[in-house]
Amino acid sequence: MRRRPVLAGLAAALAAPAVARAQGRVLRIGYLDQADWLLFVARELRLFEREGLAPEFVRFESGPPIIEAAQADRIDLASIGSAGFLAGLSLGLDWTMIGINPEGAYSQGLVARRDGPVVRPVDLKGRRVALTRGGTAEVGLLMILRQHGIRPDQMTLVDMTPGSQVAALAENRIDAAMTWEPWMQRMIHEAQGRIVETEGNLGIYTNVDCYSVRRSWLALHRDLALRFLRALVAAADLVNRDPGQARRIWAQALGIKLSWAEAIYDNVPPPLIREWTNPRYTYSLVKGGELYQRLGFLAHYMREVKLISKPADLEGAMDSSLIAEILRGRR
Repeated sequence: MRRRPVLAGLAAALAAPAVARAQGRVLRIGYLDQADWLLFVARELRLFEREGLAPEFVRFESGPPIIEAAQADRIDLASIGSAGFLAGLSLGLDWTMIGINPEGAYSQGLVARRDGPVVRPVDLKGRRVALTRGGTAEVGLLMILRQHGIRPDQMTLVDMTPGSQVAALAENRIDAAMTWEPWMQRMIHEAQGRIVETEGNLGIYTNVDCYSVRRSWLALHRDLALRFLRALVAAADLVNRDPGQARRIWAQALGIKLSWAEAIYDNVPPPLIREWTNPRYTYSLVKGGELYQRLGFLAHYMREVKLISKPADLEGAMDSSLIAEILRGRR
């Protein structure tokens, strides 16, 4: 008898998408294979459906295609890195952050073959180095090179998706790659790789991901964005009670070993979702906070190294009002 409410809740979640579609609650979510714990938990446990949404998940391999999809109105919400977010702003995309993913400084770094010539970043000179252009990996690599006094033209940079990088490293077609998790773990275990440096080890803390929506879309569909965030809060509550659940779900979804997911989780835990409105929190959505200032620095740097050709206007780039509304209601 005690199981009936659980079964009833599951049945309701299974039936929810049809009802949600009929009521116009389709939410097209663009995402990457990254340590997006809350999104993957909410997807697997159908928490979006329980909030009355009909989610449609669109997987991307890097940030630039997400920007194109948002510009073409093929997705409503994007889980994207801060560099990609700023690149979109510079192209005139009117999107705003409504949530923050984990700090990714220790989940993005330089990986090389264990038996190869790259032992330290200074060894990159004259080598073939893979990266995915137009996102946080390119920004991170340029910052690493700057710290070590190396110019990009002193090596051969090869634009590759993360999946292609794994194969290229295993086949010795590249000497190193700048990438993010879980691809770093795949390189370690599937391509005889080893981590040379992470951004965090070098004091580079610009790799923060975010949940972003177009402001024009948000003006018409605020209710959908609120439902999305409520599902993330529910996922955060579940993960706080049982962190192992997030690791198991993510490992299964990405087809990696649980031990790899556990290692990544230790370095990149879920965000503190209830702190997003706290101006003293490092990754607060409050304008003028530390993250806002970091974005200003990153936008300036991306312009300086010509990753963007126009300034990224940060006015309206963060919206903490949605999560504030949800947290007030939950109290």
